[in-house]
Amino acid sequence: MDTYLAHTTEYPDPNEPVELLRLYLEGRQLLRKGRVEEAIELFTQAVAEYSQCRHAHAGLGAALWQQYEKSQQLDDLGVAVQEFMRAADIGMSYRKVRYTGYLWQGLAQLEDTATIDDLFQRALRVGDNQYLVLMDYARGLAALTDPRAAELFKRAVAAQPAGNVDALAYYAEWLLDHDQQAEVAVLIEPDADVEYLHLLRGVALERMGRLKEARESYQIYAPVNALDPAPAAYRIAGSKVQAGIIFEGDNVTPLYVPCDGYDDLALVIECEARGENEGGQRAVGWTVRTRVFKGTLPSCVYVDNSGITLSCQYTSVIYQSGQFDTSCGRDPGPTTKHVRYDVWYGKAPDPTVGYCPSGSYSGDACSDSVHCTGSSTSGASNHGPMRFYSTTSDTCTTGGQYSCLTSTGQTCQNGGSDHCFYSRP
Repeated sequence: MDTYLAHTTEYPDPNEPVELLRLYLEGRQLLRKGRVEEAIELFTQAVAEYSQCRHAHAGLGAALWQQYEKSQQLDDLGVAVQEFMRAADIGMSYRKVRYTGYLWQGLAQLEDTATIDDLFQRALRVGDNQYLVLMDYARGLAALTDPRAAELFKRAVAAQPAGNVDALAYYAEWLLDHDQQAEVAVLIEPDADVEYLHLLRGVALERMGRLKEARESYQIYAPVNALDPAPAAYRIAGSKVQAGIIFEGDNVTPLYVPCDGYDDLALVIECEARGENEGGQRAVGWTVRTRVFKGTLPSCVYVDNSGITLSCQYTSVIYQSGQFDTSCGRDPGPTTKHVRYDVWYGKAPDPTVGYCPSGSYSGDACSDSVHCTGSSTSGASNHGPMRFYSTTSDTCTTGGQYSCLTSTGQTCQNGGSDHCFYSRP
């Protein structure tokens, strides 16, 4: 079976036969190629034959979701949500909480508060992925203008993994949207590491008339803004302090053409390591970066890093069949975009071997506060590829999913079938 199913979020349930999983992978490939109608037909067959299996319903939900994105018809959204709900219910019967990214968005658009409450309260009782469950529950209620969102955001902030500030950012957005800028100015520290937080802090400070401090926050945000426009909701009409900030809807020339590997990198980090600490998210980003620059390794998986530009090479690696998850139903969050920027430009070290493309660092390579003294847009680790995924077998060293691992070892010591990527001496 394709090693894609070894990903933690995709690992099969005990009741799922090989034939179903084969159909699931085939359907995902159809969706990658934009063949949505064929995927719907295939997954409908899978649901008919394997109605008690999570991946059958999740596959059909994903296909119907893509159909909804094209049609924008609520009927299409409703049937997509229905399939994801069935998949989520089956997952929770096995103590797994999945698909909350799709479900908070879909149920909020359907204005179904009762189902959001029922689903997420049950998910919290399961105890799996608590941080994501709290955050997605809060975002769903926020989209419905339900005031209970504030308390759930606070709980999510308290549960954030090290260096992951998504809940903090979304809570700050909620506060700004409710004209509570004074709370944002207190909530976000002046030395916050993630650049997007400084945009939010700057907006809060400018609304309060503290223009000098606002300008300083905007200056910290500026480097990442050139590649990632700010939400239009935070444009302040007539502002001179926001001069130079690019907002959504502004007429700007894309930096990366014809491919958009920069955005693709954020997407794969989000889908592979959503809810992880910053070191875990860097691990995914550095895996992609290493494959882009090094390509195929001896006795290991073939890597397609073709492309006429660096951006296209990233896209080739990310969308190579059976490698990475890019269809998790989540837009990249603030933490993911921050990590993407650091990895792309080599500003943060490889969390496995501590390698910087240029310059050096001091401290813990896994720490969200550690960055390289120099930066470079080219060059992968000269120590070889970092570890991407460890199965539960003895063929991989311990350390956990996407953990910061410093021990050296083999690259694909069992022939490459499980994608165990280790640091090399």
